[in-house]
Amino acid sequence: QEACEARGCTWCSTDVPNAPWCFFPEDSPYGYARSGNAEKTDKGWRVTLNKRQALTLFGNDISPVVLEVEFQTKDRLRFKLYDPNKQRFEVPLKISGPGVTAEEASYEVEF
Repeated sequence: QEACEARGCTWCSTDVPNAPWCFFPEDSPYGYARSGNAEKTDKGWRVTLNKRQALTLFGNDISPVVLEVEFQTKDRLRFKLYDPNKQRFEVPLKISGPGVTAEEASYEVEF
């Protein structure tokens, strides 16, 4: 706990299996923040994220990044993060689902 808090992180012990106890606070200079509102798509949502500051943990950060959320089935959600300014190779794997709406899904998505 001491090492976590010394880094400026938040410590929160929990009984939830595999949940992290040490994490960045919401106002951390690291990571990404939503740019504008979430955009509704035919299959779910699209959100643009921008780096919060120039600080980096791993280097070669991309900004902006797009997050696409797709409601595939009642119990399956697909999300994809990608660089909107540079095309990359994607495995040509088609995973299709009947497509459901947020109201039909057994899970919730919040931004």
